[in-house]
Amino acid sequence: TGDAVSNLYASTREDARDHMRLRNICFQQATQAYLTGNKALAKELSRKGRNHARAMKAAHEEAAGTIFRERNANIQPQGTNNAGGDGGPRMFDLHGLHVAEAVAVLRRELPNCRAVGERVVHVLVGTGHHVKGSRTPARLPAAVAEFLHASRIRYWEPQAGMLEVDVASIVVS
Repeated sequence: TGDAVSNLYASTREDARDHMRLRNICFQQATQAYLTGNKALAKELSRKGRNHARAMKAAHEEAAGTIFRERNANIQPQGTNNAGGDGGPRMFDLHGLHVAEAVAVLRRELPNCRAVGERVVHVLVGTGHHVKGSRTPARLPAAVAEFLHASRIRYWEPQAGMLEVDVASIVVS
């Protein structure tokens, strides 16, 4: 499934990468124009760069939604597991999401799980086997654990790459 994740990730992030490249080119050219005294051109290129930055952010948000929906197409609808003991804990697969995107998903989904009476959910964060440049530790597992810790949500790691989250420990505000 690693190839499937890589292909899904690559195809959905392509627009964002294109806007990132164009943003960088615009900003580099804006710097050059400014340094050569062409402030009007620098201003225009900087505006174009900011537009590409906004488009890149929107493309990443769209990609994150697509990746999450694809990776979690088979999760049970809210309220069908755990509360009545049928089927085991709901599983959220965060593979392919950037750290901020994964945390946003948890901020959105965990309170919903608690609201429908679920007690525990499983969160797949992976172990970093597919991280480019294997000398770099995977950031997602650490970031998710830090979010849960900072939010005072109890969790444990029954196996590498999967966190079991005590949804009942979420404080409702």
